[in-house]
Amino acid sequence: MNDAELTEVFRKYGDMLFRLAYSCTGDMSVCDDIVQEALLRYYRCGKLFDGEEGRKAWLIRVTVNLCRNHTKHWWNKRRVQLTGIEGAPGGGDSDELADLQCAILRLRPIYREVIYLHYYEGYTAEQIGKLLHISTGTVTSRLMRGRAMLKGFLEEE
Repeated sequence: MNDAELTEVFRKYGDMLFRLAYSCTGDMSVCDDIVQEALLRYYRCGKLFDGEEGRKAWLIRVTVNLCRNHTKHWWNKRRVQLTGIEGAPGGGDSDELADLQCAILRLRPIYREVIYLHYYEGYTAEQIGKLLHISTGTVTSRLMRGRAMLKGFLEEE
């Protein structure tokens, strides 16, 4: 792999990976590091992929795993985030969108990641199951529970 290929992969998937990292961690300050690490692992792996979908699925999987590792780390459990989500990727001006973003960030990571992949990236439950190595039924259950939690969060506000 050469630098030009890595640049092309970053140009093609960088924003999507950043949004995914943000939706999983809720912390913009670590998203760049997570995306950089995912791309570095891609560069190092030298793996041949079955088309663009295979490459995209691999990058999503690595990014989700890095996000999970980040949120499980002992240091992050003792930290208090001082910044809001005003500059969140894909953010808009409307109060409804800001409320929705806040509600999504309140979800546990297992619900955030399936909600993000389904609604923002357009993956089906079956595709998400393959990406995350979980059953389609588990994805469907997490989507249903995530939506119910979102509804409850939004009704509170």
